[in-house]
Amino acid sequence: MKKRLWPGDSCCSFCDQPETTQHLMFLCPVSRVVWRTVGSVLGTDCCPNTIWQYYVWMYSFLPGLDKIYTVGLAAICWAIWLARNRATFELKWINSPFEIVFTACAFLMYWAGLQKPEIGKMVKKGAEMLKENTTQMLLLCGPPIPTRDGRDGN
Repeated sequence: MKKRLWPGDSCCSFCDQPETTQHLMFLCPVSRVVWRTVGSVLGTDCCPNTIWQYYVWMYSFLPGLDKIYTVGLAAICWAIWLARNRATFELKWINSPFEIVFTACAFLMYWAGLQKPEIGKMVKKGAEMLKENTTQMLLLCGPPIPTRDGRDGN
């Protein structure tokens, strides 16, 4: 945004830290919840801090499924980006980071149809597992976390 001389706030729309790609996609507290939710499906409480760590992470927990790593990364990052843009430009705040995970699941389900049948089945199964796990986590959580401006959303 700085390169395009955008006059708006240079801080993350989810927190008060300076927005960089790495911060938004991996280090922001909202993104951390998203990645920890994905990690819980993989059976780990660790999560990546960079794109390179993501690939190492996936290789560690899903060895041999390297053909789906980029689809998963794209779905998560695209969902984060869209939520950020809604907050930044439309002032529509998320109620919970789980909304981002559900959006990523929808992308995965749609994109599964664009893959070769064998890969598509794996992507769809992963999306279903992530959606089910996220639903369970959402039911266990308390009230929505407040956004940067103190509101609970929308």
